[in-house]
Amino acid sequence: MTGNRDRCTIRAMVINLNEVTAESTECVRGGVGTAHAHKLLDLYPTSALKSVGVVRLEPGASIGKHAHSGDEDFYFCISGTGIVVDNGQERPFTPGTLQITRSGETQELINTGKSELVFLGALIENK
Repeated sequence: MTGNRDRCTIRAMVINLNEVTAESTECVRGGVGTAHAHKLLDLYPTSALKSVGVVRLEPGASIGKHAHSGDEDFYFCISGTGIVVDNGQERPFTPGTLQITRSGETQELINTGKSELVFLGALIENK
């Protein structure tokens, strides 16, 4: 076993959300208000995973309508209340909801609640 282990590159990656400082951005993708993103993984080399993060949208804030090309995106709602517009169709975005946007499709997200809308997002490159 040890011989195999010596020949392999063992790489552990453990990141704690509480140790990642949020970056605040206004009007994400043409939306309104402020989004606070805790980037857990950003542009990881040699991986199809381009980014992973927890995003907090302030009440009334949105991520504007945008299309994906050559990658796929998913949003998983952790807390709060909102509407996700998936290829032009509005759907409730509440805790436990997963929304996936494939290459060539569009998405938009709006916080319709009175508290932050918190979600996990990931961007994956099509290879």
